[in-house]
Amino acid sequence: MNTAPRTSRHIAFFSGDITRSGGTERVATTIANALVARYVDTDVNVAGTNATNTADVTTIAGEPPVRISFVSLFEEHDDPCFPIDERIRRFALYPFAVHGVWRYAATVAKLFSFVRRQQVDVLVDIDGILDLYALPVKRLTGVSVVSWEHFNCLTNPDVPYRELTRRWAARRADRIVTLTDTDRALYERRFATRRQVVAIPNPMPAVTPAPTYDAGSRLILSAGRLTRQKGFDLLVDVAARVLPDRPDWRWVILGDGEDRPMLERRIADAGLDGRLTLAGQTDDMDGWMRRAAMFVLTSRYEGLPMVLLEAKAHRLPIAAFDCPTGPADIVTDGLNGWLVDELSVTDMARCVASLMDDEELRRRFARHALDDARRFDRDAIVTQWAALLDGLPVLTRSARRRRHAR
Repeated sequence: MNTAPRTSRHIAFFSGDITRSGGTERVATTIANALVARYVDTDVNVAGTNATNTADVTTIAGEPPVRISFVSLFEEHDDPCFPIDERIRRFALYPFAVHGVWRYAATVAKLFSFVRRQQVDVLVDIDGILDLYALPVKRLTGVSVVSWEHFNCLTNPDVPYRELTRRWAARRADRIVTLTDTDRALYERRFATRRQVVAIPNPMPAVTPAPTYDAGSRLILSAGRLTRQKGFDLLVDVAARVLPDRPDWRWVILGDGEDRPMLERRIADAGLDGRLTLAGQTDDMDGWMRRAAMFVLTSRYEGLPMVLLEAKAHRLPIAAFDCPTGPADIVTDGLNGWLVDELSVTDMARCVASLMDDEELRRRFARHALDDARRFDRDAIVTQWAALLDGLPVLTRSARRRRHAR
């Protein structure tokens, strides 16, 4: 049964580049696809195509009761890394790559044009830094803005404007969505915001796990972009302590990024060539997870890491730094994994070694991997998103006319 209100509206998810392979893009496409199924499947026929349109030259041909779209600053790839429902249209503000805020005024103007021409009611910024563009457009058009925090409010990852943008969103955004209750409380305390801050976790991804956990595996798995955030430099130091004395084990890191040359040098200097491997991007994460004995996360900070939820869904024992935020929401220390003192290479090496050396411990952690997984149920999380979006205003026809007249 379709539970969506019978009102005409357009919900646009605003991304830097929705075709990328990151966890942010993965969860955004998951939520958008599920919302389409919720709002549209029963009795709303959304015409359109998944192909990318240039936003400032495209106008709508009709107005179905609920439309969901993605609008990116640009799209580097013709096809998105993660599947997008064919009823969700994709738009790009630029036909070429743009980075930073060097085209700030032009980008605000392009987003304003997109919101006006496509009659957008709600912009969901899937990276908080995009509030820099969305909040001026909100002031000009009345569009509702949802700021979706995918890190946590204590981190400013390599973007000098992020802290300023968070403070601005705390005053001007219609809703702020955090991934954990811890981050929600931090937002409310740090920014003294009167705006509604809602904690909605990422859903556990749909996976195809092995029928039984392979306790005989000797593969340690890690994954993520090769950037400072993910702490793979620390991982090399951990591997240097645990691999030399255990010649039947190997460690694979999946992913790519700007730190690859540095990590290759560190691996070679540690004498770990052939034992610790940078395997690059993969289209078969399920296959790697099914073959692994455990998953290790060495991040300096996170929001709620999708890759850790994926490892949990595959019933893998986990060792993760207890960084802000996310690992403590996914791993129950001593039940289905180890939460390791933040950034302690010594403690991480000890915990990884304990899993390598104790097959029964690995089996026990695997048996309890899903004991606390209910909070990450996809249907329940999509219901929370639908309730949030349903509570935001839809512009009236007269308001639309005033907006188009500007």
